[in-house]
Order: sequence, then C-alpha cells, then structure tokens
Amino acid sequence: MKPTLLLVEEPGPVRELQVLALESQGWLVTALADLPAAITLLHAEPAHVLVVSAGLLKAGPVGQEALGQALALSGAVPRVMAFPAEQEGLRNLTLPGLGFLDRPLSLGSLVEGVRQALPPEVRDAEVAVQPTVLVADDDPVSRKLLQLHLVPLRFEVLMAGDGMTALALAKRRSPDVVLADALMPGMDGFRLCLALRQDPRLSRVPVILTHTVVPDELDLRMAHNVGANGFVRRTQEGDELVGVLLHELRAGAPAHVAPLMDLGTEDHLYRMVRQLERRVGLLEQAERTAREGEARFRLVVNGSYDGVWDWDLRRQTLYWSPRLLEMLGLRPEDFAGTYEAFKELIHPEDRPDVLAALAAHLERGAPYDVSYRLRHVTGGYRSCVSRGKAMRDAQGRAVRMAGIIGDVTEQLRMYRETQEAVRARDEFLSVAAHELRTPLAALRLRVQGAQGVLRAGVASAPERLERALEAADRQVQRLADLVESLLDVSQLQGGAPRLHLEEVDLASVVRDVVARSEDAAARVGCRLVVQPLVPTSGRWDMARLSQVVTHLLSNAMKFGPGKPVEVALESGPDSATLVVTDHGIGISPGRVDGLFRRFERAVPVRHYGGLGLGLYRLRRIVEAHGGEVSVNSTPGEGATFRVRLPRAGPPAARA
Repeated sequence: MKPTLLLVEEPGPVRELQVLALESQGWLVTALADLPAAITLLHAEPAHVLVVSAGLLKAGPVGQEALGQALALSGAVPRVMAFPAEQEGLRNLTLPGLGFLDRPLSLGSLVEGVRQALPPEVRDAEVAVQPTVLVADDDPVSRKLLQLHLVPLRFEVLMAGDGMTALALAKRRSPDVVLADALMPGMDGFRLCLALRQDPRLSRVPVILTHTVVPDELDLRMAHNVGANGFVRRTQEGDELVGVLLHELRAGAPAHVAPLMDLGTEDHLYRMVRQLERRVGLLEQAERTAREGEARFRLVVNGSYDGVWDWDLRRQTLYWSPRLLEMLGLRPEDFAGTYEAFKELIHPEDRPDVLAALAAHLERGAPYDVSYRLRHVTGGYRSCVSRGKAMRDAQGRAVRMAGIIGDVTEQLRMYRETQEAVRARDEFLSVAAHELRTPLAALRLRVQGAQGVLRAGVASAPERLERALEAADRQVQRLADLVESLLDVSQLQGGAPRLHLEEVDLASVVRDVVARSEDAAARVGCRLVVQPLVPTSGRWDMARLSQVVTHLLSNAMKFGPGKPVEVALESGPDSATLVVTDHGIGISPGRVDGLFRRFERAVPVRHYGGLGLGLYRLRRIVEAHGGEVSVNSTPGEGATFRVRLPRAGPPAARA
C-alpha cells in the first residue's frame, strides 16, 4: 500500500517543488490551499500524514475540535511546517500525534520528516526502485554537499571526480540523470554532456550543468549548444538544484540532441579567457565567504560555552562542572570550590574588571557578560567568556548566581588565522587581476596593430604581421599558463596531484628545461650555469618534474635578474637532489616558513608580479613523489633551493 499524504500549503513554486519531492518517493500526494478542504477530504478518504503550513493552520475559522475529529477518523499524523517562534504558540493545540517540521525547510528535510511520521508498517514496506543520479565534480566538498542533498530522497548516487570517469561510469550503469560541474580539468561538464549526447544509449539521459556562480549568457548558450537540460548555480542549500533534478526526472528526456561541435581557435581563446574570469569570480566569492565566516565566528564565540558554575552566596560555596575543571586541566580535589579560589585563577590584569562586573550585577542587576583569562594547570592561560545571572530573595537580595564559562582560545586562534587568510586572499586577488589584465591588454594591442597594417596595405605587411602574431602567441601562452596554474591549484586543494610514474632520467629533464629557458634568461640578463649532469634515473612523473625545474629556474631569474643561475644534480644510491642557486635579493628569515604556502610570497606585491602559486605547486608535487624541498638564503646574497627525490618513487608506489 502506497503512503498517502495531504499537503496544505499556499499555491506557488515552493509547493510545486514540495509535491515533486514527495512524489519522487512513490507516495500519493494531494495538494490543497486551505485547511477546511483538507478536513473535508480527511472525512471522505483516509490519509497517513497531514502536512500543513503554520500560517494556514492559524488562518480562517477552522475549529480545533473539527480538525482533531478529522485526524482521529482518518488516522492521519499531523506535521506542521513552522519557524521556532511560531511553534511556541501552537504547542497548546490538542491534536493527536502533533509534530513540527522546522523552517526554513529544505526539500530533503521535508521528505525525511514525512518519512519519520509514516506508520512503521507503511514506512518499512518495500518501495519502488529509486532513480540513479550520476554526480561528476572534481571538488570533493561539492560532491559531498550534493550527496547530502540527495541522501534524504533515497536516490542511488554515483560519484565521479572528473569527466572521463563519469563518462565511463555512465556507459556501464546508464544513469537516470547526470549532474556535472561545468568547469572541471580535462573533460569539463560541457564536453561530458556533448559526449553523452553522441552516444545512442545515453543521448536521452537528462544532463544538468552546475557551477558555484550564476551562469552568464555565454554559459547558457554553450549549455544549449551541447544539449544540456539546464545550468544551475550550486548553493549550500541545494533546493534549486534538487528541484531542477526532480523536474527533469519527471520529464525524462533532454530538450534536444546537439550536433557535433567544432570550436574554432577564436572561440577556444574566448572560452579560455571567460574561464579565467570565472575563476577570478570564484576567488572573489571565496573572499566574501571568508568574511561571512568571520561574522559567523563571532556568533559562535558568543554562544558556545563549555562549563557551568553555581555560586551559593549564603554558604559561600562555588560549584564548577567537570567539563569546566577539565578545561583548565584541574581535578575535583584541585579546586577548593570557593570564590577566593576562583579569583586566584583569573589573570591579574583581568581580575579588577571581572570583580567590578560581578559587583555591578549583584548590586544593581547590570548584565554580567565578561571576557577574561583563566590559568591552566600547566601555567599558561586560556581565553574565556562568561555570562551569569543572580537569583534574588523576596527583598531583592542576591542569594545565588549561576552561569556558564566557555573556552574560546581555539576560536581566537582560528579568528586570527582567518584574518591572515583574508589578507592573503585580498593580496592574491589584486595580483591576479593585474596578471590577467597585462597579457589581455598586450594581446589586444597586437591584434589592433595587425588590423591597422592590413587596412593600410603597406609593403612590409607580411613581416609586421608575423612579428605581431609571434607577440600575440606569447601572450596567449601566458594566459594558458595562468589557466593551467589556477586549475592545477584547484585540483591540488582536493588532494595530492595525480602522477604518471615511469622510469625518468632527471638529468635529461633538467637539460630540456634549461634549453627551453635560455631565451627567457637572455631577456633578463641571466646566464644559466649547469654543472656536469650524470644520468640519474628514478621512478617519477616526467611532466611534473619538468614543472618543478621550470618553477625553480623562473623563480631564480625573477629575483636575480642580470646574475648567473647555477644548476646542479647530486645523485645518490637511493635519492637524487636537484640544486638551483641564484645570486639575487635573497629571502628574509621571517618569510622562509610561509614561502611554500598558497598565495604567499617572500617579497612585496608592488615590486614583483606572480600569483604566489609556483612554490606551492612545487612543494605539493615534490611531496607527492615522497620527496622534500628546502631553501637556504641570506638576504642580499641569493637563495639555494634543494629538491630531494627518492629514486624508487613515492612510498605508495613502492608498496
């Protein structure tokens, strides 16, 4: 027997989504707009659950007795969708089995709340096979959020971390709907959708593209061209995405099947620049999220308390809960349980303010809400916040006072780290904007110059056009490098970089990178001095090692222009060490510790460009190989970077 539900809610998009979510579980749902109609229907037909909006429950001349009789007759369990403040005024209703669904109410919470209200014999009965949803997203956090949104709906969820894996999984399992991140390294959501549309077995599977920002006109046009059913912004709440998914499951087919696409060079360059702009938009959104996190943190500091205390002013005894004692590393026998013992634990600098606040509350009823430091058994101090309220006798005299104390030491540390992260992000956004504008402006000037030569019809047009195209190609390559850096860092956030391990001669890799870097070194007046390189083979990723050597040489030339850069390779029986030395500005001791962190740099932004990502990527690549990187530097005398790599490869590969 299928569960039957009555949903009493105002007509509109919200109710439509609620009906879709409930019907997706195989339940029979009747949606009504007023409670009298629901009472009439309950008298005529039985139902298992009545779900009603708090506003409609209070509106209209509906008697409590009539509703109670209808519920008793049909056996329906009432569930009221209400905010906490509304629930207080409705708890006096004498309705059989009354319960509440807390608003704001997501679709998943609605489904789970109704499921718990169903009679056990109905809830535990066998249900129809649920749809299969394939989620393709390279961000593990986004995949987890989508899974949490879909868990209450009891759908079968398949997860893929990239487009190629998702395509292979779809060919094996044939999902009912696909949710794909539009911006993934390798095969992105657009190309995944196009590949599905070109497969006869999968061409009619609904595909919904997602992204963390609102899709623009280019996104929507590309989604239409590849045959996607929709393009939805991905949020923490997830109701919009779940609603589109439910609509497509009901429709059961894509809007159209797209033909083969052939993106030209101009379109490809335009898409690449747009992806860069969207990446910067993501970083700006991350900055806003961090600032919102600061505000939420302040609320947590004000509302999260760990220990309870109770002060009996008549007996002059002070009780501390076990959690409060544990917070300071104390055992029950270590605390005397008196007001004087409490005073001794307060930091001497904070003691006058705390005692004054206590006196003001006991004498005049002023609020007691203070921050101070309490001594830990180890000798250090913990930052705490405390609130309390006095109980008074008939004459208004305080006879007892109780309150709570919370340890916010860790929260304050996190707050300081958050401030530092926001500072680093602000700095990064400024540098990223500059780095993006520079090649775009140069590229535009070259293109405009080439157009002018063509219009003028000068005799030297071919030579001038060739020079302009060479310069434009360099700017396009610079943009491509920026895209690669941002996408690579995005992937590194989700875990260690993927390695293609093979037998590699590190000496050969170093020679190739040095040869490619000769022109760049000549432009800044650097001479690359390579010590004799002996063949040094190991089980490594050649492309990743090439990135490591390139980062080190670029770094050395950037901070030591006009001076030689020395490259050496030390080969041992079990490991190989690459040594790159420059004679530039060097690194101050205070900057060394944070040198390999994301967005960090050892010099002021206004003097040197770059995104602050090169050494971060280098460290992650070296660590993925099981190696380590170190730096020795003296300000004004240059720096020496040493990269040690085990020749047997990463520990996981050896195992």
